Amino acid sequence: MNITISTVTLLLGILQVPFMVAKTAVSPDPEMTCNSCCQGPAGIPGIPGSNGNHGQGLVGSPGEVGQPGAKGDNGSDGLVGEPGAKGEHGLKGEQGVGLPGKQGPQGLPGMNGLNGERGEPGPAGQTGEAGECSTRRSAFTAVRNTAFNSPSSYDPLPFEELLFSEEGTDFNLNNGTFTCNVPGVYVLMFSIRKPSSGSYPRVKLMKNGNTIVTGGVYDAEYHHVSNSAVIPLHRGDQVHLAIHGKVYYYYYYYTSFTGFLLYEI
Repeated sequence: MNITISTVTLLLGILQVPFMVAKTAVSPDPEMTCNSCCQGPAGIPGIPGSNGNHGQGLVGSPGEVGQPGAKGDNGSDGLVGEPGAKGEHGLKGEQGVGLPGKQGPQGLPGMNGLNGERGEPGPAGQTGEAGECSTRRSAFTAVRNTAFNSPSSYDPLPFEELLFSEEGTDFNLNNGTFTCNVPGVYVLMFSIRKPSSGSYPRVKLMKNGNTIVTGGVYDAEYHHVSNSAVIPLHRGDQVHLAIHGKVYYYYYYYTSFTGFLLYEI
């Protein structure tokens, strides 16, 4: 078996034998170089020596604190955990102080209750004093058949005849004025016939110079101007008709003025 110098060198390194021992055995002349001598066959490897003790160096001083490293990337989201167990009911809190809520809608009407029993009759009241029975009356109806014209102002309308007049009734035909002698509530009515053309009469029922109701027409046909009123009259009050325009003439009493007492006051 041929062993090269490299193999011997490796073995000597393993056996921790100095390289000079092998060199002395190969070349007896220290001054001779490897190139000047011939190498003989390799010797038999020696027995391996025992392992030496491990050396132990001194503990070095701690190094300086290094600089903080760069911030790492965010980690991925973890898995969703399972729902926790249902907790116990908490204690009831104190009642809060809030504003009253809006009024709710009205409920449906309830059923009618049963009729109660009839109560006992109350005591009879005292008999009142006897009232006075009045027999006084007052009524009239005045008419006219001839024409009348008041072109510029409201003049009292005179009458020619009383178709009816209760005893004691004061009615003046010349100025068509009724004077109250029996105080009370009266019903008063009038009806005036107008000519067919050229006149648009307007009539006022007057009480003591004040207008109560009015009437009028504004066309060319034959028409009646009429109105009525229920008014209180005291003793001495006067009522009459005031007209502006023309009154139709005919003998069938187309123009009339009526009043009567409804009840005394």
